Amino acid sequence: MKNTTMNIKTAITLLLLLSCPYAFAKDTDKPPVKIEQNGENLPKVVTIDELLRIVREKSPRYAAALSSIETAQAEVTAADVLPNPTLSYGRYQQTKGKVGTQFDGPSQQQYNVSIPLLVSGQHGARVDYAERKVEVAESSVEMDYNQIIRETWRLFVQLLAGQQRIALLEKSHQELQQLKDIVTGRADAGAASQYDVLRIQQETQSMATRLESARTDVVGTTGQLGVLLGLPNWKPDVSGALSPLGTPADINKLWQLAEENNPAIETAYRESIAADANIEKAKTERWPIPALQVGTAYTDKPYGLTTYVGVAVDVPIFDRNQGGMARAEAGKHTAILNRELLLASTHQELERAVEVLKRRRETLANFETQVLNPLTTIRQMSEDSYRFGKTSLLELLDASRSRTEIKSNYIDLLIGEIEAELDAMMVAGTLADKAKK
Repeated sequence: MKNTTMNIKTAITLLLLLSCPYAFAKDTDKPPVKIEQNGENLPKVVTIDELLRIVREKSPRYAAALSSIETAQAEVTAADVLPNPTLSYGRYQQTKGKVGTQFDGPSQQQYNVSIPLLVSGQHGARVDYAERKVEVAESSVEMDYNQIIRETWRLFVQLLAGQQRIALLEKSHQELQQLKDIVTGRADAGAASQYDVLRIQQETQSMATRLESARTDVVGTTGQLGVLLGLPNWKPDVSGALSPLGTPADINKLWQLAEENNPAIETAYRESIAADANIEKAKTERWPIPALQVGTAYTDKPYGLTTYVGVAVDVPIFDRNQGGMARAEAGKHTAILNRELLLASTHQELERAVEVLKRRRETLANFETQVLNPLTTIRQMSEDSYRFGKTSLLELLDASRSRTEIKSNYIDLLIGEIEAELDAMMVAGTLADKAKK
């Protein structure tokens, strides 16, 4: 009798150990992703390809976006876990007398184990829904990645343009210095007034101020880039040509690419699939979960042992998961409406981006042929005319200022076309692919 009692107690002890959440816990601790925070190991000068690689490999902002996938994968793990069995123990102890009791010994002890059985497909439906949500999270991360690429590329273009604008203003400042020497020489020779000398000095100082402002703008844009990527201490210079990217302005071709590659459209599609999986999950949850019950009871003095096997199940009279079904159906309807709205708005956005790109491209081409190309000839003519006394200093300064403004406007037009190309590529979903090349 003692051996039998010990065997029962040993079995119960083992069952308790198995049910302990720490008994067979896996070491899921992973080493943290090494993220560059101070920028010491990052290059001081970057091209656009190097910069976009840093976005993928080093940026804390992108790493934070990726963490949402880990969260969704954790839900898959949670859905894949079976419900715990329930262990119950009870002891009946006789007080005074034995009349009317159900056993003859001084006490009776019993153990019962209740094991839930997911026999109606709940387990598979839960896992499938969680996996579909992982796919949604992956597509959402791709959306965030495209946004980061778009903004990173825009700031890169702004930095390139800032460098070119600084070079332009430095050259203009040097030209004014040379012109200042000419004016001073003419004033010494009596061919120019003191007013001309003061006027050219003022213009030269104004250009120096404008140059310093341009340098400050570059510093500010560099700081914006570091903040965007989550690398505030990294202040790189950029290298590359400020030139159009060659994005096609064919609305039909771009829309075909958008339907295949646009991450927002893909996310809406995956949300619709996840909504279907949620409906299937809600359908399986309508069925009650039966529980297999196994137990034993034994008495002392005299020893007696009985076993018990049974099934317990909820009776779905009132709650048949009507609320879960209604929520799942509403979620499906919302997903369909959101996808239809997204398709319409994305097509409209692509039309806008392509139209802007065409106009920007045409404006830039006309500006190059009609305004920018004749600048060299005009400059030489204005300087020669002033040397020979045919024009005044104000006219010469006006010509110099116009050249600077024209070249500055050309830089702005380049920025406008490149940003229009980036907008078109982002809507078409080709921005990330171009960044990986």
